[in-house]
Amino acid sequence: MLAGLALTACNSSESPIGVTKSDLSSAKSGPATPAPGTTATATPTTTTAGTATPVPSAGGTAVASGAQTATPGAARTAKLRFAPIVGAPIAAATPLSQRLSALAKEKGIVLGTAADTDNTHIMKGYFSALPDGNQTTIIYVWDVLDPAGTRLHRIQGQEKVPGGGADPWSTVPAKTMEGIADKAIQGYLAWVSGAKT
Repeated sequence: MLAGLALTACNSSESPIGVTKSDLSSAKSGPATPAPGTTATATPTTTTAGTATPVPSAGGTAVASGAQTATPGAARTAKLRFAPIVGAPIAAATPLSQRLSALAKEKGIVLGTAADTDNTHIMKGYFSALPDGNQTTIIYVWDVLDPAGTRLHRIQGQEKVPGGGADPWSTVPAKTMEGIADKAIQGYLAWVSGAKT
């Protein structure tokens, strides 16, 4: 499972989130772009299924007939599958994927695979790294989807790391990606346990 997460990170046919440097200081521009000014410590935002836009899952979404979507407060019955990561190269996605897997197991989250027909949630991450002067800004969005691909919840934020250049991902340390994984799992657990609906 872990190798699958890392190896599929660059194999998605989807484009990374369409974010440019100017978006960092402009007004909120749409649902696929993180809110500018959102910091890594910001409270995750929630989008209800009524306003969600279905997001297809790369690698195929397992849909079970009669499968029930876990609701907040049903953490013990939830089974989570991570979809391929969009926008981050394999060097950045590997520590992220390793941390996601380890922390999910540590927190008692049941992990599923694309072949499973009883996944209750699918978590999909979109990443962009932007040079920002002598820093790099990593913008991330995690969508929690139901088995049909409807977005139920969104976790988003940004991190800044020193360094810039032609390849902003080359300046992003593994520790930063691991921290983003921590925020993703914390945000998911807070939502699924009913702390924020």
